[in-house]
Amino acid sequence: MYVAEAVARRIRHQPLGADLRAHAEENSAFTSEDPAEARAPVFGAGGASQHIETVVLDR
Repeated sequence: MYVAEAVARRIRHQPLGADLRAHAEENSAFTSEDPAEARAPVFGAGGASQHIETVVLDR
């Protein structure tokens, strides 16, 4: 079962890698600020760590 899950994960991630490379070639390489910018609309200004703390504290 573990091998099948690993293969499935790899297959799912291959298109993402190709999309990221294409974006970098068409625009510019990702900066260190880009991940925080991408997380902000999803998790808020505090990022994922703030969201995780909230979830854990709400239990």
